[in-house]
Amino acid sequence: MSSPIYPLSRSQTERVISAARVTLAASGLFAVWLDPAEPVRFATVTYGLHAVYLCYSLALLAMIWRGLTGARLPMVTHVVDIVLFSIFQYLTLGPSSPFFVYFIFSLFCGAMRWGWRGTLRTAAVVVFAYLAMGASMSRTLGPLEFEVNRFVIRTVYLAVTAALLVYLGRYEERLRGEIQRLARWPSPAGADIDQTVREVLAHASQIVDAGLAALVWERTDEPTVYVATWSGHSASVSKHSPDHFTPLVAPHLDHAAFVAADENGASTTWLVSDSAGVHSDVRDPELHPEFRRSFTGRGLASAPFRTDRVSGRIFFTDLGSSAVEIMPLIEVVAREIGASLDQLHVTRQLQEIAASEERIRVARDLHDGVLQSLTGIRLEIRSVAGLDGMGSGMRNRLFAMERALAIEQRELRLFIEELEPHAATPDDTRLAARLNALRERIALEWKAPVSIRVTKASTTIPERFEQAVPLMVHEAIVNALKHGQPSRVSVTVDSNPLELRIIVADDGHGFPFRGRYGHAALVEGMAGPRSLLSRVEELGGQLSIESTDAGARVEIVLNL
Repeated sequence: MSSPIYPLSRSQTERVISAARVTLAASGLFAVWLDPAEPVRFATVTYGLHAVYLCYSLALLAMIWRGLTGARLPMVTHVVDIVLFSIFQYLTLGPSSPFFVYFIFSLFCGAMRWGWRGTLRTAAVVVFAYLAMGASMSRTLGPLEFEVNRFVIRTVYLAVTAALLVYLGRYEERLRGEIQRLARWPSPAGADIDQTVREVLAHASQIVDAGLAALVWERTDEPTVYVATWSGHSASVSKHSPDHFTPLVAPHLDHAAFVAADENGASTTWLVSDSAGVHSDVRDPELHPEFRRSFTGRGLASAPFRTDRVSGRIFFTDLGSSAVEIMPLIEVVAREIGASLDQLHVTRQLQEIAASEERIRVARDLHDGVLQSLTGIRLEIRSVAGLDGMGSGMRNRLFAMERALAIEQRELRLFIEELEPHAATPDDTRLAARLNALRERIALEWKAPVSIRVTKASTTIPERFEQAVPLMVHEAIVNALKHGQPSRVSVTVDSNPLELRIIVADDGHGFPFRGRYGHAALVEGMAGPRSLLSRVEELGGQLSIESTDAGARVEIVLNL
């Protein structure tokens, strides 16, 4: 059978049912004792059977509480309950019996034990028993004892209660399936972007019950926007320039999830989830035209994601669920997609590191093996060429061979230098060397003028700062180039015995806000580059941003 409505173990479920059974039997016995007007037929037999049922319930509770349960016990007790409940009602005015509530109890027991299928089968048995009892007793009871209106109403009660329990069971089963699919989220296989994105989007669309999905993301260290689309069994991944889809959504939805249930997302009301909670919004999401043309199905849902390495947004359309149901689900799915892409890029970086280490190993093997052997051979040839009695022709040939080997050694040494990492520079220039290499890399990738000035350190800079500063400077420069579109970017790194100060200034469009924001204001207002803010906080520093129409100035202060 299907899973029960309530996610309890079998022993827990039986304990709950047993406790409810004892309570129901005791209260029923007390009620008929308190109001002896009912039952009017077979009173002594009814009291006796009810007392026996109460003792049976207590004994069953004690047995189940001790863990003495078997695989068949739930079915046996379920059948016994329905049979005894039918007898109680037959002995007490049948369809008008005060023990009608016992049948409702049976429906809940079936739901808790076997889910919506158990409810449906229990309802079929109970309704049949109640109708058969009513048809039989309508011939033996008078019109004052057999109330047709109560009989009809209670029959409807049973049907409606069973229908609601079946609906809840089906709904719970669907939610449980969504949770299970989330738990089986595909793990990125290797570093193949196409394959990983295809698997992730197909799985995410199955969870959300969407017919089409579009994914936009970018790496924090790469000036490229990736776009992936999925429809049915086909998927495609493409690369674009950083500003190709700018802006992707309206500024007020940049960090929010939103859902519209109407065709093509044309609803005048959107369900939005942001830092203020879930609320309605009548403003249009202002999707990029290229994306809006792609969403031809029913409804539209979207949620952002951000990790240390990637950020982006997922879109779903052709939805099969309502906006209220899908809202929390797409936010969870978006986070899983972000985690998968992050893991994918980490895998690629690890593979690059492994390849680099392999190159270093090969370089060292060449240096310590082949290069030294060639040196020995050259010396041996030179020694042979200098022997007495050697003809001039042979000597010239040997010297020519020695020069050829020297040329090959030089070419091999250049190759080894390309494979090996650069030698460590002195402490006071190591950071400058890293930033200079960063400047050359950015100039090569972005074709933009970037100047970096590093003052000579007056104190020793911690190694963790030497590792983190180039990353933060890189992110600040890339943010300026992507979003501000400046004509130049300048970086100043200055240090004293107390602090390390980094200033990144540009003459672009600035940030979406205007004015100067300190660290606390950026944290509270969720403004500025979130990843850069997180990096600064991890190092115990402070970040401030000044944004104007003439450009932006990002200042980072790290305590030494």
